[in-house]
This record gives sequence, C-alpha cells and structure tokens, in this order.
Amino acid sequence: MIWLFWSIIAACLLFACITDCRSREVYNVTWWAAGTAAGVLLLGERDRLDAGILLELVFFILLQLVLFTKMYGRADCYAFSVCAVAETAAGLSLTGYLLHMLLSFILLAFVQALRHNIGKGGNLRQPVPFLPYITLAFWALLWYSVTV
Repeated sequence: MIWLFWSIIAACLLFACITDCRSREVYNVTWWAAGTAAGVLLLGERDRLDAGILLELVFFILLQLVLFTKMYGRADCYAFSVCAVAETAAGLSLTGYLLHMLLSFILLAFVQALRHNIGKGGNLRQPVPFLPYITLAFWALLWYSVTV
C-alpha cells in the first residue's frame, strides 16, 4: 500500500512540473494531494519519530513559507515542504531537507550556466521553472539515501 502513496507524490510532482513549465502556475490541489500522501507515509513511520525530528520538519516548513516564499515563489516552497514530509517518512531529517535544497540550486545553476542564462549579478537572464530541479533533486536524494 505504501507504493500507492509514493505514486501519488510522484504523479503530483510530475503534474506540478508540467504545469510550471507550461504556464508558470501550479494548482493548489496538487499540493493538497501530494501533502496528504506524504502525511500518510509519515504517519506510517510514527513509531520511529520523535519530537526533535518533528520540530525540525515544522521549522523547515515555516522557514519555507515565511522566508523563501519571497525568494522563489509559493509553489516551490510548497514543493520543498511536501518533499520534506516525504523525506522525513523515508528517514531523513533537517540535514536531508537542506541537502535537497542545495542539490536543487546546484542543478539549476549547472543547467543554466550551460545555457548561458546567468547574468552578471548571478540572476537568471530569463526566468525558468524551478520545480523540475526540485523534483529531480528529491528523487536523486531519496535514491541515494536508500542505496547508501
């Protein structure tokens, strides 16, 4: 049954990437479905969760919604938050969430540098959807955490 909830998260992230690339808009229902699936996965792991891990998760989500919304947009913050809940269910903690963010930015910077889309101030010349990078980094991090 766990595969069903991971599949819902995967489908929602794919849908979010497609809508972000096409219209630069992601529907909130995407995050409700993905967040619910991630929450169910997290509830399934409640035996190994402690207050410290949950506090890290809440801190990260609040950080996304309060601070980073101004940096890169609400849908990207929702994506990082949903991914953090799923990452917690997979056994990662704050270090993993931050690594996910770092990996997302590294992928973005690498691809945009290859496309010569980075200006003198370090900003992108042409805005690009960030959700594909968030999604790719999420699955890469989960794959790495499972195989190591």
